[in-house]
Order: sequence, then structure tokens, then C-alpha cells
Amino acid sequence: MASEHELVAAIIDVARELTRSVVPPRGAPYFCLDADATYDLRVFDSLSARGIFRKYEFALEIGSGLGGRARWLAARNGCRIVGVDPSLQKVAAAKILNRRAHMDEQVLFQVGRLDCLPLRGRIFTHVWVLDVPADLPLGTIASEAYRVLRSGGYFAFQTGVQLPAARHAVLETLRRAGFVEVEVRETLLADPVDACRIARERLHTRLRARSEPASLAPSAPHDTPQLQIFARRLG
Repeated sequence: MASEHELVAAIIDVARELTRSVVPPRGAPYFCLDADATYDLRVFDSLSARGIFRKYEFALEIGSGLGGRARWLAARNGCRIVGVDPSLQKVAAAKILNRRAHMDEQVLFQVGRLDCLPLRGRIFTHVWVLDVPADLPLGTIASEAYRVLRSGGYFAFQTGVQLPAARHAVLETLRRAGFVEVEVRETLLADPVDACRIARERLHTRLRARSEPASLAPSAPHDTPQLQIFARRLG
């Protein structure tokens, strides 16, 4: 399995080569290879419809991985973002990619448990939880998200569509954490733009040539809807 260092080096090489002939999508200098997503990241644009984004807005991504989603959202919305991830290796890799993308002033990353965030309370205007493992302790995560949000702040959570009983349980978990104005919408995952698809294929080829199985997310069926759940902290 390729290490995070080897994966980052391959991502940088592929992006550099592809940039010679193709303009990267706005907000995706690495052609989304750093986002651990097999779909078009424009699915996240709906998140910015909740709230007003300015330079003084301060957002948190819980479970930021290599940082691609945070960079995407920061570039498109103009806000500052902190990403927290429990993996020291992924945070180190995210910082390398961030520095090369010249986004250190807008996006920061730090190591931390997702169920016990190393952050003060009431400092963020937005908290996002996106593409996280199914075994994430949502009740604790929701409580932590509520704790670090300012009054009036926005929370957004994306997950696969669930059976009605499971969906109801998720909504009740958010309400018990203190969130109000809970809203649910379904969205379809669209195929990535051609440039991102080509970049992913080249990355797979490069890693295979080094006898390093690609540690990338498996392709997801893009005709499967996802849930986007929005809420606010008013207290």
C-alpha cells in the first residue's frame, strides 16, 4: 500500500503534468485527487447556500483527510477553513499539498480526535461533516459540532441515503445535540469532469507502475442519491 508521502508525491506529479495541457477546475489545483472522492465536487456547492460567506466567515471540516474538500470550499466561497483529522500522516500530507497550492493563509489543518475536537467552543460559523465512515459516532460528533459553533452557526452533514427509520434516528440525534431548523435534501452524485477523471486514471497507472496499490476511495455508483442534512445552532 502506498504511504501518504508516496501518494502525495504522485498526486503532485500527475497534477503538474496534466496542468501543462488542461486548466484545473476552479478550487481543485490537484484535479480532486486530494479529495478522496470519485464524483464531481460541485455537489458541495449547495452547502454554501446555507449562510453568507465572506472573508470573515470561519468554517470547520470534521474529517478533512488530504484537504481537497476544504481547499475546494475555501476557494469557491472565500472563507477561512480549519480541517481536523485523526491521522497524523494525512494531516502532514494535507499541509504539504496546501503549501504547494499557496493556501496556507486560508486553510489550516490539525490532528485531533473527531469525537473530542481540540478546539475552543463557539468559534466557527460553519461546521461540515462530509464523506465520513459509516461507523463514525454521530451523536458525539454532533455534540462536538454544536459545541464549537457560534450562535446562529450552520451545520451540514452528508451521508448515503438510509432507510426511513435510520434517517429518523439521524435527525433525532441532531435535535438532541441542540440543533434546530433541521432540513434534509437528496442529491445525486454526478460523474467528475473529464480532467478529474483523466487525472485519477493517471494516478492509478502511476501507483501500479510502482507496485503500490492505490489508496484511493473506490468508485461509487453515481446514480445513488446522497442525503445532505442542514441545521443551525441558535443557542
